Amino acid sequence: MKKTSPSNNFHPCSKPLRILTMKKIYLFLAVVFACSNCYPNNTYLDELGFYPSDSNFEYKFDLPSNTYHKFCKNIYSQNGEDGILEQILKELGIKTGTFCEFGASDGITSSNTYNLIKNYNFSGIAIDSDLSRHLRCVENYKSYPHIQVFHGLVLYDDKNNDLNAWLKRGNLPRDLDVLSIDIDSDDYYVWENLTEFEPKIVIIETNSYRDPVYEELPAKPSSEYNIDLLSVWYPPRVACGCSFISAIKLGLKKGYIPVAYTGNITFVRRDLVHQLTEFPYKISDDPHDYISLYSHLALWDNKWYSNTGLILNTAIADYYLKFKKKSIDPQWLNQRMHQILNNEERF
Repeated sequence: MKKTSPSNNFHPCSKPLRILTMKKIYLFLAVVFACSNCYPNNTYLDELGFYPSDSNFEYKFDLPSNTYHKFCKNIYSQNGEDGILEQILKELGIKTGTFCEFGASDGITSSNTYNLIKNYNFSGIAIDSDLSRHLRCVENYKSYPHIQVFHGLVLYDDKNNDLNAWLKRGNLPRDLDVLSIDIDSDDYYVWENLTEFEPKIVIIETNSYRDPVYEELPAKPSSEYNIDLLSVWYPPRVACGCSFISAIKLGLKKGYIPVAYTGNITFVRRDLVHQLTEFPYKISDDPHDYISLYSHLALWDNKWYSNTGLILNTAIADYYLKFKKKSIDPQWLNQRMHQILNNEERF
């Protein structure tokens, strides 16, 4: 999610629009509910009783103990990826290595790899399609001659400019250490068509406005549910990038295990997962076994936040975990959202 302004970010919890204590959350929800006439078609939202919002409140409870959240920290990254990468690399015994980041922006702002360049002497390539951001990246990386900075598009349907071609252009090894994919569009297809390289760690952006059960690909709206709440409360985010479960399915197909979720999913190559001492999940070929990896928490300025949009998505996930049904039950979701706000355990 490489945006120079957090207001343009795809992650619903990318900026603290409003900092609320837990005591004020219900007052906040009441205000949001009172503003329900701002939704063009709020029948289902009326039934739900919560009006999803990406206005954030500070999360005051303890972090879940069975995730990589405890390692999250932002040095240059956006949602805690710096800390997660440091921990995973430590567990894999990688002290320095190689990377590729595209959607690299200026190379520093919200970067998943600049910490590795500056503090761990990683080498590799940074790619961005925007000329002004590319030129800033060139300037920012002048003191790092071992980094190649490219201007161009990473495509999935052009063999001269697909990810295979770019990695060859950068002379990267077949098993480079870190691949960060963030182009706010065809991330799914670009990784799907990577066939000549097998990075050890892959970070890929997903559509965080979409819940973790619903299968959806970029620009291809799905109709899996009886009710699509996202199409009611935030239509522009429908089919805007791939959904969580679609990315999980792709990762498993390509031989990767999802180990952390921060709005981006961090995958580790399957043959390396046994080295992860903190990995809390069973290894499974069923993508739905990883739904519990999804979280409504997001790290911003090294503080934890949440919002009712992400909490709704978590409740939809919990409905699936409890009933094994891809369906929307507004009354059940209403009850579950209240429980999540009170920090009750997941299923």
